[in-house]
Amino acid sequence: SAYMSRTPSSTGNRKTFTSSFWVKLGDLTDCALPMPSVSQSANYGAFLSSGIIQFFIYYTGSSWQGQLYTNRVFRDPSAWYHFVIVVDTTQAASTERVRIYVNGQRETSFSTENYPSQNQDTDFNNSGEAMGIGVNAASFSGSFGEYYAAEMVYIDGTAYGPENFGEYNSSGIWVPKDVSGLTFGTNGFHIDGRDSSDLGDDESGNGNDFSTSGLATHDQVSDS
Repeated sequence: SAYMSRTPSSTGNRKTFTSSFWVKLGDLTDCALPMPSVSQSANYGAFLSSGIIQFFIYYTGSSWQGQLYTNRVFRDPSAWYHFVIVVDTTQAASTERVRIYVNGQRETSFSTENYPSQNQDTDFNNSGEAMGIGVNAASFSGSFGEYYAAEMVYIDGTAYGPENFGEYNSSGIWVPKDVSGLTFGTNGFHIDGRDSSDLGDDESGNGNDFSTSGLATHDQVSDS
């Protein structure tokens, strides 16, 4: 039942944002991935359900605008996966308003697929809307993330592709890259877990630290 949380005090860009994170999965059945979810009863965010990524961004009260379920299943507990989720509702083409990348490659096959209206304001980056990492932020209960997470980066106001967060090494393996030169925006952050006594510390320079619940110094673990 461990998670991180933060409530923005300022409104950022509600139309355009990017989430990048690395995970080594444990529970494949029901967990909130380490993209921040927001505190709406519709459970906006990215979740893993039976190995399938389920992404939700906006609910009108009667229908979804922005709901993607991948056909591909992610269930290798020994591998690090890199996910990048890009939202930019200003795009004219509906399929460009939400994009999902895994290990540098775009996901294009979905069992459920609909997109937000052009220029739709979401509840992300909204002042007073609580954000949760590894939990459903609507109630800070349920869908807890059971995995190892690393290099959690959130960008407020810019739609960055995966090449800004990862690259292929000389062995052809997709690995993290330095993100310090990116523009993080008002509510952007970079949580790398370097400080075991403050696991939610933001290294972006913004000071957008997350508080932790149920996490202790021994939860910082070197990958083996």
